Amino acid sequence: MGVKLSSIFNEVFGPVMIGPSSSHTAGPARIGLMCRLMLPADPEDIRITFDRHGAYPATYRGQGSDYGFLGGLLGMETSDHDLKNAPALAGQRGVRYEFVTADLREPWHPNLVRIQVTARNGYELEVEAASTGGGMFLITRYQGYAVTMNGGAHEFLATSADPEVCVQGAEAVCRRFGVGHEIVAVPGANGRPALVNLKTDQAPPGFPEALEALGPIRHLRPVLPVVKRLDRRPPFTTAAGALEYAREHGLDHDPWRLAVIYESSLSARSEMEIMAMMKQLAGVMRRSALAALEGGYPRRGFLPPQAAAMHKNLAGGPIKQANLGVLNRATLWSSGVVDYGFCQGLITAAPTGGSSGVLPGAVISAGEEMGFNEEEIGRALLLSGLVGVFIDHGATFAAEMAACQAEIGSASAMAAAAVALFLGGDVERCFKSAALALQNMLGLVCDPVAGFGNVPCVNRNTLGAANAVISANMVMAGFEPFIPLDEVIQAMMSVGAMLPPELRCTGGGGLCQTATGRRVAAELKKP
Repeated sequence: MGVKLSSIFNEVFGPVMIGPSSSHTAGPARIGLMCRLMLPADPEDIRITFDRHGAYPATYRGQGSDYGFLGGLLGMETSDHDLKNAPALAGQRGVRYEFVTADLREPWHPNLVRIQVTARNGYELEVEAASTGGGMFLITRYQGYAVTMNGGAHEFLATSADPEVCVQGAEAVCRRFGVGHEIVAVPGANGRPALVNLKTDQAPPGFPEALEALGPIRHLRPVLPVVKRLDRRPPFTTAAGALEYAREHGLDHDPWRLAVIYESSLSARSEMEIMAMMKQLAGVMRRSALAALEGGYPRRGFLPPQAAAMHKNLAGGPIKQANLGVLNRATLWSSGVVDYGFCQGLITAAPTGGSSGVLPGAVISAGEEMGFNEEEIGRALLLSGLVGVFIDHGATFAAEMAACQAEIGSASAMAAAAVALFLGGDVERCFKSAALALQNMLGLVCDPVAGFGNVPCVNRNTLGAANAVISANMVMAGFEPFIPLDEVIQAMMSVGAMLPPELRCTGGGGLCQTATGRRVAAELKKP
């Protein structure tokens, strides 16, 4: 598909999800859902194999990968409140399942997984995939064929002994309906027929039926919010390109409009539609923060939720705090949202589940404290999403690839641009604020104790929120971060590659290997 083009509402914001982890809960749920769409009947037997050297073996229970995969295979979306109950529901439906570890063939990602399913009608499915960060995923093998599927298009799959004729027929149907498409024929081994994989950006009425006239075909609907138009390309893909575009088109003082222009160029959605999507995600963020401060939800992991207790202490007792202005409430929101997600509450990944508290704290809470309305906060969040696009183009949000700097560091950079917009920053100052915030977070490791996020993810979200506000303040006061945002993003990815696997969400280093961390992990493994 050429150059990677990330959507604010696919790769950056979202999914709206049951916590705790976008890469270890929501990503698996989406992989599972794609597998369910491949099945002609309900699953009966499920075997899920993790690479023994990857991130899943130490974290799949603590971070909800077990119920993520199973929930998706049962047909659930990431936002389904029953997702967390998927193991019990599978048992009630007579679905047998097991999780095992093995040395997988040429693992290309720490989150590589092999899924084998037998459906109730006897159909057997085998898929290999990886959750790649922020709820995104990539399916790389389907029934032994090499494929590339990420849930962002209509997928049509057919086997053919004469793939050239099948491809020509499919292309003719696409032209007749005016549907943007990409098509590839994957040769079969050992005398098997070829697999023809057609991707389209639309499936108008009559189109699937016209394809079925060519022969048996399976249609997999998209599972991502935005289907990118295959005939469209954005005018910029980097911060430097966006800055140049803004100067050429007189948008220096309307940074948020760059986000609208970019997203519209991918999906053909209007500004009103894009803003409505952003407000919907912001609403989930706000409700999750308020639910965290209200408390009363079940604990998960080895610590009880703490945001409600802090909120109560500050509201009703002689508790002293340094006056940090907008950061006092932002601290409660940023820690509360991610804590709520870790306790299986409904959150917006922004850009990940593990960093989901930074933007609600630094942008929504702080924005309200500064007197901005819903529309203005939505614009700031859109700008932060554009910074996230640049990060996703140049690096990753996956802690398994680049540690926590890729999660909370990225969220902090995104939030810093939004805060700078609140302060009247132009495009250049907003991007410089993001660059400074990300500089400050380089090298941050990922070490969730016992595979849960109670420590240190909850408190690190407050660090990300505070860093965002401070960075924007410094730039607006004239501080020069010197290294451009695109180069800082590249540096973050380089640092991530240099970090040992033990410090990238595998439980092998950092706080996980302290005496207390090892003790808690051992206690949680006891029956």
